Amino acid sequence: MANSNLNKQDKLKINALLSDLKSKDKVKVAGAIKSFAVHGHAMIIEPIMEVWRTGLSAENEGLVIDLLQSLKDTSTVEPLMEAFNDPANVSLRRKLASTFWNSKLDFSDYLADFVLFGIEGDFLDALEVITLVENFETVAPESAILEAQLLLTEYFGQTQKRDEQKDAILTDLALLLKDFSEQEGTEDLFLE
Repeated sequence: MANSNLNKQDKLKINALLSDLKSKDKVKVAGAIKSFAVHGHAMIIEPIMEVWRTGLSAENEGLVIDLLQSLKDTSTVEPLMEAFNDPANVSLRRKLASTFWNSKLDFSDYLADFVLFGIEGDFLDALEVITLVENFETVAPESAILEAQLLLTEYFGQTQKRDEQKDAILTDLALLLKDFSEQEGTEDLFLE
């Protein structure tokens, strides 16, 4: 990730924090995570995810979640979504979805990514998705709504045995998308 908009002092500070983050020393890792709340920048997302993926203490994992929920810089949304969609982070996806709905950042452009996660995952994943979507502060763009509706239409068109609880959540999600599309004035693609 480019860091050309940082001054030399900030770059040095972030590099020192990244070194501490990767140190395996719980105290240094905790200090680095806490400092990133002050020196947060889009370039920290990938190393944070790498360290989280390889294992953190419960306390440091809580610090990472707090950090991600406190991000306000909109340039962090794209790398967060790259991390969410990275197959290497599959074990973190539910925690990331929960983090996203508790943050102040706008993830509505990525509605279809979340719907796909809910479709591919289990009941709890679908529950995280509907909670996240319900907490969007802005209505998703028309193209994202239409793509999400298409994904749900395909899902419900399958004849394979499915989880009834998950289907109930995804049906509620489809109704929520219908409300979104009415707010946006788009045509509903979900076929009941």
